[in-house]
Amino acid sequence: MALFDKVWQQMNTRLDQVKTNREIERLRQALMQNPNDSEALRQLSNLYQGANMNEEAIECFLRLAELYQQTKQMELAIAYYRKAEKMASNDRRASILKDIERLQHNLGQFEDAYRTSRQVIEVYLLINQKEAARGFINTLPPFGDKDEVYRKELREMIGEKDESWAQGARGTWTDEVDTYPVQKAVPLPGFQSSKIVPTSRQEQEFYADMSILVVDDDPNICLIMSTAIKTIGCQVITATNGVEAVDKALRFRPNLIISDLLMPKMDGSQLFAKLQQYPETSSIPFVCLTSRGQEEEKLAAFQRGVEDYWVKPFSIAEITMRIKKLLQRQLQNLQHEFSLGGAGQVELSGNLSDMTTADLLRFMEAKRKTGVLRLMYGEMEGGIVFLSGTVADAQYANLVGEPALFTLLNWNEGTFTFQSQPINIPRTIALHTDEILSRMMQQYNEEYYLIEQLPPLDITLVLSERFNDAIQHVSFPRSVERLMILFDGQNSLGECLEQLRGDTEAIRLLVDLYRQGLIVPYRNPYQSY
Repeated sequence: MALFDKVWQQMNTRLDQVKTNREIERLRQALMQNPNDSEALRQLSNLYQGANMNEEAIECFLRLAELYQQTKQMELAIAYYRKAEKMASNDRRASILKDIERLQHNLGQFEDAYRTSRQVIEVYLLINQKEAARGFINTLPPFGDKDEVYRKELREMIGEKDESWAQGARGTWTDEVDTYPVQKAVPLPGFQSSKIVPTSRQEQEFYADMSILVVDDDPNICLIMSTAIKTIGCQVITATNGVEAVDKALRFRPNLIISDLLMPKMDGSQLFAKLQQYPETSSIPFVCLTSRGQEEEKLAAFQRGVEDYWVKPFSIAEITMRIKKLLQRQLQNLQHEFSLGGAGQVELSGNLSDMTTADLLRFMEAKRKTGVLRLMYGEMEGGIVFLSGTVADAQYANLVGEPALFTLLNWNEGTFTFQSQPINIPRTIALHTDEILSRMMQQYNEEYYLIEQLPPLDITLVLSERFNDAIQHVSFPRSVERLMILFDGQNSLGECLEQLRGDTEAIRLLVDLYRQGLIVPYRNPYQSY
């Protein structure tokens, strides 16, 4: 049955292609008779885009822009120039952007013309044509009242400034010795950079349990944002409009939401307002990602409580660093909320290899202790709050409540300290000690059973080519992101399982992927057998 479905799908694909080719030819004939038929041009450009015939689509967009200029519909002309610019190579982008800047200048839209001028210069610098950037600046007409300011900033982009004022000042954050390793991201026309500063493995583990919801009706934006976020180590959730985003935000509780402003069904501002109505999502940091960079838009967004406002086209490297800063701040806030005042002297301390977490829970229950038990393992640290001998809350990395508790209870190495102190935070865990230990044992037994189905722990497993193909067509659970980070061929299975301890869902998924041949033993192509 599966083979029949596949053949049927291939036949439908061929039929669709034949229909597309016929429609393209029909529209070409119509344009030969009437070259100014804007409706035929629009339909043809859409067909070219769907068939990945980018050069032909660009030509249609440029022709539409010219037609709308002739009919004095300048805003529509700019819109079609923008469509062409997003698909063009860097050499051609510079030329199209200059056409956009010219129209904006003619319309007196000096702020928009300035931003477009910056894009032109960024493209020239990207393709190492600094002299062309300098010539472009010198030929720009005045920018109205802000001409001096704008022109100075454009010159500074190419490193030109009046040195007489410096008197020892450098006017830069970078040093000559500053060099940063970079890695390529998925290239996407219209963005300043396709390179990002790589995230260390230690940082990736730090962010591994965090998730980001990206909301944009443009699949290219979702692609480039997802690629950048995955290099950090975070899990990525995407939505194409505000309605879908509300559902996913309530289900997955992401640590950060990055949303476009102009979207169908529910736009970015409506999405933010809707999320504020739910206690579960009202405190999630919200970033607006939009092409509308007017000052009044930014001020209105900040006044409503938006965390940040990023204007397209953006620098991928800069966005990656901004995301890291937002996540780091969120973790710091979480840890600050978890830090309780009025701590007393350390009453109990030791090694987890000598006194297990189960022993510690029993001890706290017997002594009816109120305070914080802190667990340390290497650079990792977590805490369990006790109220009259029962567990009230827990925190580890960005996890709180039961997920943090059961992760910490799996630690069998490291150290611990306990401090008696007043507790003034709400209880998030309502389980008795017996229930906690019973669930802990069930989890341990299940993980042990699952691990027995995997190869020896000294084997290195990696994602297979079949996995990379399958992930394009199948919706995997969120924990697959964690496996993609861990199983990169750098660590043994045992080392990876140490990182997954307590995450039964991820281990269960690992076993399923191993059974299906989507995660396989690593074969060194340079090793002789």
